[in-house]
Parts: sequence; C-alpha cells; structure tokens
Amino acid sequence: MNKISRRALARYAANELLAGKPAQTVAKHLAAAMVEAGKTDSVEFLLGDIAAELEARRELSVALVTSASELSPQLRVALKNQIKSATRSRSVLLQERIDQSVLGGIRVETPSHVWDHTVDRKLTDLKETF
Repeated sequence: MNKISRRALARYAANELLAGKPAQTVAKHLAAAMVEAGKTDSVEFLLGDIAAELEARRELSVALVTSASELSPQLRVALKNQIKSATRSRSVLLQERIDQSVLGGIRVETPSHVWDHTVDRKLTDLKETF
C-alpha cells in the first residue's frame, strides 16, 4: 500500500461517502492507509483532495470565506447560493475565517475557484498598476 496516491484515497473517500458509508468509518480507513503509507504529514492535503473530488462531482463545494468581520446570516445564505450556482454543486459548506488584514470585503476559496473582493486585494491591484 506504500504506493497509493492521495488522489486515489480521495476518490475512495468520495465514493464511500456518496455511497452512504458513515464518515467516521471512512475516516478510520483513510487514517489507517495514511499511517501504513507513512503519509501522515499529508492529511491536510488529502482533505483538500477529497473536497476537490466532491466538487468535481458537483456534490459538495467546501468554501473558505475570509472577511474582516463576522458574516451576517443573510450574507451566508447569499454566498451559499452564489457558490452553488458557480460550482453547480448540490451543497455548499462554508468555513468562515475572520482576518482583519483584508480590511473589508470577502475572499471565497473553493478547490476550483477563488473570488477575492477584499479591500486588501483592490489596494494591491492599484499598487501594481502604478
């Protein structure tokens, strides 16, 4: 099993989850495979690969949303609808991160898209223009 790739594990995880297998069971199998392959330092990458696989299948988009302040409930709903439309996924899971260095606006990152509408990005763009 030493030669198994993260992408193969991600496909396995997506297949199992979509087949209705309990997430805890799938996680145990993945953990065992990662330990056996000596790839425990790649767990975060594996999670990203699983998210990418689920988004590619249009099942789930996991979106990291960065803003300078907490999102309102209305904005959360609007973001989910926009992301669902853009990625054509059946579901959207928002992971929110507050980072005051963005100054304002929001940045949305999914495995296949990045939308950066932060004040920090706009200032950087202006700086690069001049």
